[in-house]
Amino acid sequence: MSRLLFSLSPILLTSVYSTAQVADAKQSDPIQQLQKSFPDTVELKNHGKLLEFCPDGTCDGFVTSGNVSIPTLKDFAYLYVFFFSDNMVLDDWRRTEDAKKTAEGVLAKNQYVGCANADRLEAARCVLRDLSRGGRIRLIFVRYDEGKRVVVPENLAEELAKTPRPNH
Repeated sequence: MSRLLFSLSPILLTSVYSTAQVADAKQSDPIQQLQKSFPDTVELKNHGKLLEFCPDGTCDGFVTSGNVSIPTLKDFAYLYVFFFSDNMVLDDWRRTEDAKKTAEGVLAKNQYVGCANADRLEAARCVLRDLSRGGRIRLIFVRYDEGKRVVVPENLAEELAKTPRPNH
C-alpha cells in the first residue's frame, strides 16, 4: 500500500503545484483586481499592444510598441490608475485594502526592485518612468462619443509630475 501511495505522490504533487501556479498567476494580475471593482471596464486590444480602462465613458489608455509583455503592460496600467489617474470614480476604490495590497504587490515585484522606496507614490512614479522610457509605453486619453472613438495623446512626464489626489 505504501508503495502505491509513493507512486501516486508525484502525480498529486504535480497537480497541486499546477493549481498553485495558476492561482499565483491570477493573483499577480493586477487588472483582475481592477475588473473585480469595475466590471467590464478593462479591455486589452490590438493583440496586447493597447489596454484601455474605461470606468465612465472616458478611458485611460496605455499603448505599447509591442516590445513590452502583457503582464508588464498590466502592471503599468494598474500603477498609473491607482496612483495618477484623475478619474473621480476611483477615489473610494483607492481606499480599499484590496486595491492598496494590489499596488503594493506590483511594486514589490523583483523586476521593479530598482525603484524600491518607502514612499509608494515615488516608487510607482519610478516604475512608470522606467517602463515608459523611449516610448515603450505611452499614455492616451480616449473618449467614446456618438459612436466615435476620440483619442488624445497625453504627456506621461507631465502626468507623473502632478501631485495626485490625496486619497491613497
